[in-house]
Amino acid sequence: MDSVQTRSTMKAVVYFVALTLGSAWSDMAGECDMAGFYMELGCTPLPRPDNSTACPDAFQCPDLHPDPSMCYYRGVPYGDRSTIPQALINNPCSQACRCTVAGEPRFECAALDCVEVFNGDLQQCVRTYELESCCSTGNVCGKDAIASLKTCEVDGKTYMEGESFEPKNSHKTCICTGEWNGTTDNAAYCRDINCGIEIHYQEKLLDNCAPVFVGDRRRCPIGFTCPSATTRVVRGLNVRGVNSECVFGNRTLSVGDEVTADACTTCACDVPPFVSCMMKNPCPNST
Repeated sequence: MDSVQTRSTMKAVVYFVALTLGSAWSDMAGECDMAGFYMELGCTPLPRPDNSTACPDAFQCPDLHPDPSMCYYRGVPYGDRSTIPQALINNPCSQACRCTVAGEPRFECAALDCVEVFNGDLQQCVRTYELESCCSTGNVCGKDAIASLKTCEVDGKTYMEGESFEPKNSHKTCICTGEWNGTTDNAAYCRDINCGIEIHYQEKLLDNCAPVFVGDRRRCPIGFTCPSATTRVVRGLNVRGVNSECVFGNRTLSVGDEVTADACTTCACDVPPFVSCMMKNPCPNST
């Protein structure tokens, strides 16, 4: 076995172990900032100095991009025009994803045209979904038909049978069914959310950019912000005494350090090794 195969095998093993362990701490993704983000990348939480079970202060990640001329997904390298086997992608909205190496490596996926994007809300109809579908798979129309549907009460909202929802503090997407009992650990109607971070932000990971979140850091990032000529690091106080550091571009930051972004986005080294950003919604400066 040559050295390239050896490295690929070792990285695949690291990801397998991380994903196996992930089942033991998947609830953390809905309860702890950045946990879902790191779990998807195959990272593992570092033990806290006090050995408590509180949210991790930092994570340890595998080398996400050892060769800048290749794309990587779950530790496996893909050359130019290579396609990720669909069975490995745990995201129904990411289809036929192929590596493209032109400048920085990135994955390009087939565009899915969901009818609900173009038709908007249907009058007197409920769009229905299946757990492994990206787009709606059907409609229930008419007052009598809708009235016959079962309902799910989740986080103060009512969902009709077949509708999808994301329970708070769960990092899961679920489908309302007659079996819904308020728990999210039933694979028949709930699954872990996969943000497709490596697929959609491959080049951003390579450049050590910072994920941008809205609402909280337990959701999927809406994008990444990267170092620029105007980037400025403001040194802060590491009041938690975390030893791990963040990397932003080619700069190393300590916990408590902040990065200037724009009027609507604040970035900081909070849960290493990534700097993370929060965007205000709505942005007071947007027009």
